[in-house]
Amino acid sequence: MFPIMLVVRDRSCLVVGGGGVALRKVQGLVEEGARVTVVAPEVVAPLQALAERGLVQLERRRYAPPEAARFALVFAATDEREVNRRVFDDATAANVWVNVADDPELCTYHLAGRVRRGPLQIAVGSAGEAPFVVRRLRQLLERRLGPEWGEWMEAAARFRRAVRGRGLERPEREQRYERFFRATVDPDRLRARVPTAREEAAWLEAPVEDHATPTRPSPQPGVAAPTTTRPGFVSLVGAGPGCPGLLTLRGHRRLLEAEAVVYDRLAAAALPCELDPSVELHPVGKEAGIHPMPQDEINALLVRLGREGRRVVRLKGGDPYVFGRGGEEAEALEAAGIPFEVVPGVTSGIAAAAWIGVPVTHRREAVRLTLLTAHEAVKSDGPQVRWDLLAQDPHATLVGYMGVTALPKVVRQLVAAGMDPRTPAAMVERATTAAQRSVVTVLEQLPAAVAEAGLQPPALFLVGPTVGHAQRLDWFARRPLAGQRLLLTAPAGELGWSLEAAGADVVEVPLPVTPAARVVMGALPLTGCVVASRAEVEWLDDERAGAGWQESAVGWCVGRDAAGRARELGWPKVFELNDALSGAELVERIAAQLR
Repeated sequence: MFPIMLVVRDRSCLVVGGGGVALRKVQGLVEEGARVTVVAPEVVAPLQALAERGLVQLERRRYAPPEAARFALVFAATDEREVNRRVFDDATAANVWVNVADDPELCTYHLAGRVRRGPLQIAVGSAGEAPFVVRRLRQLLERRLGPEWGEWMEAAARFRRAVRGRGLERPEREQRYERFFRATVDPDRLRARVPTAREEAAWLEAPVEDHATPTRPSPQPGVAAPTTTRPGFVSLVGAGPGCPGLLTLRGHRRLLEAEAVVYDRLAAAALPCELDPSVELHPVGKEAGIHPMPQDEINALLVRLGREGRRVVRLKGGDPYVFGRGGEEAEALEAAGIPFEVVPGVTSGIAAAAWIGVPVTHRREAVRLTLLTAHEAVKSDGPQVRWDLLAQDPHATLVGYMGVTALPKVVRQLVAAGMDPRTPAAMVERATTAAQRSVVTVLEQLPAAVAEAGLQPPALFLVGPTVGHAQRLDWFARRPLAGQRLLLTAPAGELGWSLEAAGADVVEVPLPVTPAARVVMGALPLTGCVVASRAEVEWLDDERAGAGWQESAVGWCVGRDAAGRARELGWPKVFELNDALSGAELVERIAAQLR
């Protein structure tokens, strides 16, 4: 095999077949700008929708020999091997590259499993010999390579253009490329970060040998030259604490109107899956100890997109102005003259409490609420938080963001300052999502309880008298499907509503799948999917290699045909549901099986 990547933009491509497998081929071609003709007597609804939008030419008929000879690239994906064989023979006779799905003998090329991060693409193939290996290797790479690699690749392309513009000899160019790579890539963890504009300038100007040891200069925002006279507009939108349903209506509307979305890791699940594929997606999220894009570079990106005349959404977890550095981004936009607005979001400090049954205020118990960042407890130059005063207030609820690492010191300071060590207290991880975990105890026992439970960031703690209501008012944990994150194809209808009412986090994905939907699927682990047809199973079979899918994910198949196809494709866990059941009855069957 000789691996290559084909440019199919504006090339005439033929897909023979109208089922789920054909849909996946069509979707990939459309994403790359090919001119696609689909030939099939019957097609699944998403293929019909693509034709109605003018993205493909649909001809509802049987294959007419020898028409494959007229195209640059051919796929055959029918259930009739005789038809597939005729397509193969016609294409090969005309020296046209052809692939017949699930039939390596009738292929002059094989499709690789792809991992995509913006312009970066990594392909994995087995010459059709071991597709199960390809799927698992792709899953491994999907999970190891974070979304920051897309922005890193764009930065690398910009740096290459700048280097080549200097007219340097090849050895000097390669030295600078090596400097860029060594300073921005962690090879052990397969992590990447976007360099600051000042770093890139330093690597370009100074002799490479003067920078043998990487340093991080004080970052300065880059300034992009305006490319349009039409002013852009930036919306700083709070995505809420994690549950997609807590995104505000105004925030959702701004996302559907956007031309570019700059999103944090913790806000990814709130992206609407139906975002148009033309919308630029810029992942810039941080996690503990890992900052793939410095804040000044995020500010510079917002300014650049605004100056290009784009409608931009900066999607931030929780509320932009509650420990979200939204104020810094607003100041950068104001200084650059870019019009902006702030769309508030539900902050996790309030939502997390509600999701475990804690009212942050309660008559006669708590009449004050304090939100703080727990990092203040460990600052070497002295905290801004008056722990002594907070400890002396028995009628307040204290909510500490980013509190896992600092929790033991926070507790010591509060108890030392006079707070009752038996004050009710809790820690909540990944609040309002299917991955939510929590412990509820008393203040002096909280650090040990958190360590025993293994809670990890992002998490926050709650301290105060109203935390004592958690056990009685924990409405969410009582739902039979709490902790389940289930994928359904759009429109989910009654079944989707029933699953959400039972506590499941429902990810409703359109067919064909959109880039935004892939981001949402990978934002948190999927525990399963609910499919109702053979075509849905075939489409999802390819997506199972993506981030978010677990080996333990259950295929809840409505009907014998869907379940049979899932088993044929090697799905590890398949549970067949009666297709005569109502949405509520299907939920009862799923819940019963999980008990």
